[in-house]
Amino acid sequence: MATVKFVSVIYSLVAVLIASPYATAQSTRGETIAETQAEKAKQLGTEGPGEAELVIRRLLLSPLLSGGDGLYPWFGSVFGGSGMSAGAGYLKRLEKAAYFNLQSGISINASTMLRGTVGAPELWRGMLQVEASAEWIEAKDVSFYGFGQQSAAQNRQPYDYSPKEVGGSVTVRPLRFVSVSGSYFNRHVGTQRDVPLVSDEQAPGFDQDLAFDSMRGTVAFDWRTSPGYSTRGGYYRASYERNHERRGLPYSFDLQEYEVVQLMPLVREQFVLAFRGLTTLTTADAGNEVPAMLAPFLGSGSTLRSYRTRRFTDRNRLLLTGEYRWRPSRYLDMAVFADAGQVAADRHQFTTSAFDVSRGIGARFHGPAFNAVRVEVARGREGFHLIFSGSQPF
Repeated sequence: MATVKFVSVIYSLVAVLIASPYATAQSTRGETIAETQAEKAKQLGTEGPGEAELVIRRLLLSPLLSGGDGLYPWFGSVFGGSGMSAGAGYLKRLEKAAYFNLQSGISINASTMLRGTVGAPELWRGMLQVEASAEWIEAKDVSFYGFGQQSAAQNRQPYDYSPKEVGGSVTVRPLRFVSVSGSYFNRHVGTQRDVPLVSDEQAPGFDQDLAFDSMRGTVAFDWRTSPGYSTRGGYYRASYERNHERRGLPYSFDLQEYEVVQLMPLVREQFVLAFRGLTTLTTADAGNEVPAMLAPFLGSGSTLRSYRTRRFTDRNRLLLTGEYRWRPSRYLDMAVFADAGQVAADRHQFTTSAFDVSRGIGARFHGPAFNAVRVEVARGREGFHLIFSGSQPF
């Protein structure tokens, strides 16, 4: 019996001696793997956006482009048709939504602009805002093709346009999405033509220094997430404007404008159906005319996009737009669109057969609440037109 116990002890010792190196090796191998994985984890860091996306994010969300305090670059248009423009601005935000904003810019055709706006502190629990503004523009080589839908492109009359205005506005927001505003502007309008190609009867108001007392009232219902960029909501607006030529020249007129914008998101806002309707109606005083340079027009990066800026002008206009937008990435929207519009001397002359149509495709680079760059190509009956802009079409 003692012999059996002794043999069992010997076997146990041999088993331990054989298993110990193997266990030690397994432990050492496990520790090595764990150390290697920890080292790789340090090198990889936290998973996140790539370098390209970080650059785009820093560019689009920087205070310079998103409207923070201080000096910022300005891109856009000095005046419709003057081409791409660049400049600088300075924005200072104060308490209770008060602010001061100054902008200046120059376009590729040497048109210049200087604009300043001051907003007083909000009153009445943020429901009342008072603003004052001044603007000075020297627009070069502006186009006028004559009145009517059938005006010929070869009849273009170039002119220089110099509007200057100073005024102020009061806005009341009685409800969350509702605003009512009233404004007054002292407006001076001057034009100059090197070579008159149309008569004064065909282009009323040209080559004259006009001075207007302009009063405007607007009621708006806006439940978009942001006026600069949104994927849902809507914007309904009705405006009435009185323009009185205070020197007694025969160019006093009234203007009414109605606009409807509706954004319908699909599939978690990855796709959006966007629609817009715009109507502008003018009525001249008895024995007066609507000045050609202030008359409603179609043809621009936000109206009839396949046509040159201000291609069609008349006393009344009607515009319908539809877009299908989709987002292939966080900061890029793509869109296919169609615009249909017409102008008429009398509002009762609008007919379904008179619409001019533009179709196209575009790309928009944007931040969460603003559009940075928009590039589009559109086609109509006069060919293709390329659009560069710093804002949404609507």
